[in-house]
Amino acid sequence: SRNYAGISNPAIDALIEKVIYATSREDLVAATHALDRALLWNEYVIPAWTLHYTRTARWDRFSHPEKLPRYSYAFPEIWWWDAAKAAKIGTRGQ
Repeated sequence: SRNYAGISNPAIDALIEKVIYATSREDLVAATHALDRALLWNEYVIPAWTLHYTRTARWDRFSHPEKLPRYSYAFPEIWWWDAAKAAKIGTRGQ
């Protein structure tokens, strides 16, 4: 299964069935809206796309090689602590 969030909820399962087996556009939209509300209410995250890069949020206290590897997340594997950059930021990132 592609249940990446690990959802185990009979109500969500029932709504997914309604989406899959909707017989009209009206039923599909209603079931999709209901599923969306249920997912948001339970605070589930459903990945819906693939990025060709990795996003990271960080304070600029690290350095890295000028040329990063093509097939790697790079951070934090090949980055290192940069004391000079950290000193510029000070305690703002604490």
